[in-house]
Amino acid sequence: MQLSCTDCGSYTSRMDFLECKVCHVPYDEEEHRPRNAPCGHELCTACISALIKDSIFECPKCRQKSKVEVPGDMPVSYGLIDVIRAFSTQSIPMSRETESRASGSAIDEMCTVHSKALTHWCFKCQIWICQECLESHTTIIDCSTTTSDKAMEDMKETNSKNIGMVISLFEENTKYMSYRIGELNDKRKEISDKRRELMEMDEKCGEELKNIGNSLEQGNMHKEKLLEAKKLVDSASSQHSLCERIKVATQRKKILHSWSVKSLGMDTPYGLLKALEEGKTVYAKMVLKDEKRNAKLTQHEEKIHLHTFLKQAVSDNSICMSFDQLQKMISMDASLVFIELSLGGSVKGRVYIRLDKELPNIRKNFIHIVTGQKGPTVAGIKFGAKDSNVIEAGSLPFSELRFTRDSIDKTKAKRGDILGYINNGYLQDLAFFSAAPPKTFDYESDWSVFGHMEAGMDVVLECYDELRSGVTVSDSGLVLEK
Repeated sequence: MQLSCTDCGSYTSRMDFLECKVCHVPYDEEEHRPRNAPCGHELCTACISALIKDSIFECPKCRQKSKVEVPGDMPVSYGLIDVIRAFSTQSIPMSRETESRASGSAIDEMCTVHSKALTHWCFKCQIWICQECLESHTTIIDCSTTTSDKAMEDMKETNSKNIGMVISLFEENTKYMSYRIGELNDKRKEISDKRRELMEMDEKCGEELKNIGNSLEQGNMHKEKLLEAKKLVDSASSQHSLCERIKVATQRKKILHSWSVKSLGMDTPYGLLKALEEGKTVYAKMVLKDEKRNAKLTQHEEKIHLHTFLKQAVSDNSICMSFDQLQKMISMDASLVFIELSLGGSVKGRVYIRLDKELPNIRKNFIHIVTGQKGPTVAGIKFGAKDSNVIEAGSLPFSELRFTRDSIDKTKAKRGDILGYINNGYLQDLAFFSAAPPKTFDYESDWSVFGHMEAGMDVVLECYDELRSGVTVSDSGLVLEK
């Protein structure tokens, strides 16, 4: 870019980064104000305005298209504005002769009037003059001059300062741009994380809406059944037998319990556990030999405990679910059971026993006796003998339940094992082995190791020391881990 001197008509040359790369017009602070396009290229405001078509700007350098309504949507390049202001407030004489001298070459041009070497520089006219021109030039035109060597030194110093200032401005601008890039990347990541979170919430909401829709559908079905039951109750009169009235009431109660289980979301393991954690009273019910039996469900350490089925009444505000429904929801093929021991009528704690999975027949029958699914249960049995670090309960009332032995029954016990004495297919004795390790004990073939205690050895040892006070099984059941 070349600019002409208004006084003497000589030409000066400045760095081309101060002009628009499209129209080649020098940048200013008005119509040709420099702006940064989204792609990073710099153009003047006038060119940007001309290149916006239907709110789309296409960069003439890289052809990147961006959505831009008006030039004001693009940020101003304040670094270039500062450089333009610096050049406008300082004299930076850069004629072709000065450029030649600054680059180290001699000035080849001579004074056109006197044909002599150009030895002086005029600050006002911004031109080189010879020695003879100097006398009349300063007198007639009233200019300020200096020798060529002094002018060159001044020009070098001025240009060096200006270049240093431009470099400093660009470094500051680069730092700001780097900071801004980092800031925008952080914001972009934050928006991306928020978008992913919203998508997950949308998915969960959709799932919940689906579950609510299913519950409403089930509720409407139950409502229809309740209306039918209500009609039967309303139409009941003295001519109906007591048996019919009981049948209607039983049907109504069954429908209410079924509806409660589904409406509270207890038809899934997670929903059942959540209901128990919230303090809901829940029972599993079954009919055994024409007798109704109920087993309480509780939770401990985020696991569901199924207690023994007993002939017991439940309160009206309790929630009952059928044992078949519970079995469909949670597998009963578990191996962790609990036996609660009482000493002298006072509960001392629970013993948690992991049954041996290599003994499927023994494990299956033992689960039956801790839950009472088949009738007989360990609840109420007494441990009345101790020998060789063993507390033992004999003469067990399990004559109705036949135990099938496994071919790999273990007969060598170690500390913490629970053993059973099986005679002719019947479990007659149950024992806890509490000897200190590494002691083991070999029993005759009628004894089998059923499993090992995972917790509760302290309870067994306390009962062993105070056996004569009376040790009784106050409760038992199955831990539903799945």
